[in-house]
Formats: sequence, C-alpha cells, structure tokens
Amino acid sequence: MAHNLLPTLDDIRTNTTFEELMWALSRPGQLRELPAEGFWPLAESLLDRECSFHAANDPSLDLKMAATGARRMPLADADYVFAVIGSAENVEALSTLRIGSLLYPDNAATLFAPVRFGSGQRLRLTGPGIKDSITIEVDGIDPAFWPMRGKAIRYPLGWDLYLVDGKRLLGIPRSTKIEVL
Repeated sequence: MAHNLLPTLDDIRTNTTFEELMWALSRPGQLRELPAEGFWPLAESLLDRECSFHAANDPSLDLKMAATGARRMPLADADYVFAVIGSAENVEALSTLRIGSLLYPDNAATLFAPVRFGSGQRLRLTGPGIKDSITIEVDGIDPAFWPMRGKAIRYPLGWDLYLVDGKRLLGIPRSTKIEVL
C-alpha cells in the first residue's frame, strides 16, 4: 500500500510562516513576507498543547487559539502574547511579560503586535544580525513602549518582539538595541 507523504497546502502555509518567523528574528529590522495576513496564521504555526497564549484584544482569535490545544493564560504567564500596544495602559500591562531566568532564558514570552510600517516613530536598530544599523518607521505603538522595553530587556533575559502589518513581518529579538530617533 502506497502512502502519500506530500505536504498539504495547510502544511506548506504553516511551514512557510514558521520559516519567516525564524528569518525575521535572525535578520532584525528586515521585512519578511508572510503567506497569509493577520495573527491567526502566526498562531497556527506556533501553538500546540505544549504552549500557552494570551490574546485578550480579540475574542474570535482567542477562541481559535484555544482550539489548537494551547492553554489560555494571563498576560504575565503566557508563552505567546498577541496584543495591541497603542496605549499607555497596554504598555503598562506588557511590562509584566516573562523575561526568563539566567538558568532558562528561553522561558520568556514572545510578543506579537499589529503596526503600520513606513510612517510613525523612527527607530535605529543595532545588534546581532544587523550590519552597522537599520532605521525603521513604525506607527501604532505608544511611545512609552520603547523605554519600557529598554528597561525590561537585560540580555539574555527579555522577550522577543514581532511587528505585524498585514502580510509583512519584522522581528526584533531581545539582543537588538533600539534607539528612538
């Protein structure tokens, strides 16, 4: 009996999304193109029964994520956080994200935030994976977020950040230094 081991279209989409997530963190500040837009394709490629998530801003996304078998958790305890960071109140809440420990720095959260690229706050990124520096423009993030991130990140402790604009994705790992211009 022959078995068909070819990947399905869903397999291809989730694998491609996962690869783009990895490339985005290894090349901070460089835009990546996702096969589908929004938070759900990202969550679909990452979440399983071993993970926890927080998606308070979107009840329909929350239900879809829960259907993956991942555990719904409070913001301060979640592995993956899908959040809007356009207000000072949201920034204050995000200051509770897990940063890992010196023994287990990988026990930190990963934050996904919707933004608009090409306008708004100018940022200079430097660090591993960036030759010299990269300047980006990001809109949709409260200005208080960047100083809060600066205080929270003490490499190797801290959380990784993905900025999402439709099908475009930009990764900022905890090792990246950000200067607000």
